[in-house]
Order: sequence, then C-alpha cells, then structure tokens
Amino acid sequence: MPDPSTTPPQPPALLLRAASALWTQAKTVYLTGAFPAYGSPAWCGLPADSPQRLAAALDAAEHWRRHVAEQQRLDALAESDPEAWFREVTADANEEARRTLSRLRLSRVPTTNEMAARRRPQPSRPVTACPGWPPLAVPGRPGWWRHCIDGQQVDLPHREAPAPERKAAA
Repeated sequence: MPDPSTTPPQPPALLLRAASALWTQAKTVYLTGAFPAYGSPAWCGLPADSPQRLAAALDAAEHWRRHVAEQQRLDALAESDPEAWFREVTADANEEARRTLSRLRLSRVPTTNEMAARRRPQPSRPVTACPGWPPLAVPGRPGWWRHCIDGQQVDLPHREAPAPERKAAA
C-alpha cells in the first residue's frame, strides 16, 4: 500500500505531451469518421498508439452511452405507461408490416370478419318505380306492376301506364 505522506510519482512531461497529441489527433480522426469499427480485424491490426484506434474506442463508448440511455428511458416508460412502451417498441415492426401488405397487395384480401359480414343476409331494398321509366314487376306478387304516378308508388294489375303517365314519359 502506498505511503500517503509521499507524493505519487508524476508522469514525465514527454509522456503527457504524447498523450495530449494522441488525444488531439484522435479527436480529429473521430470528427472525420476515418477509422475502422471498434473490435474489427482492421482495428485489431492498428498499433496501440494509433489515433484511429482511440477514435474507434471513443465511438464505441459513445454508442454504448446512447444505448444505455435509451434502455433506461424505455424501462422508465414501461413502468409508467406500458401501452406507450409497446407502441414504441413495435413501431418499426408495424411499419414493415404495412410496407409488406402494400407491396404484396395483401391488404386487398378480405379478412375473416369481412367475409363473414358478406355472408350475412342483407335487408332487401324496396322496389321503386322511377318517373319516365317503364313499370317494374312487384316481387312476390305475380302479375302486379309498380308504377310511378304523380310521384307516388302505385301497384296495378297491368303493365300499361295510365294516360297522364304516358304523356309525361313521352
């Protein structure tokens, strides 16, 4: 254990100048982005005092700091608002799914619920005669025809329009 009464040995001034120069060069390299990825074979091949090696270590440290900060933010969000957390962590997957559906045109394929809704019987539409058009056969009443006379729907047992309707149609 070192003696507290003695001052620790100071590094030589030459070593301090070399470290300062290496740090300055590494910052320059870091800002230009001209260094291999930390831990890559190219990085391992660099000499220990290379500014590129230090710049890559600085870059890796910054990436790790951001990663940890993001994880802490997501953990806090999961604690406070789980639904917002789920929306955020699945946003990329949802966007990719939307692009895939669009690209493959799968969004045009009806879902099971849509197919079931199509199979349900729909209410029938009433038969409506229109002014100026020929009369329509009334469903379920053979021999009866629906006419539009003076804007009113009238069922008659013949297809011939009354005289005033014929004049309006002509």
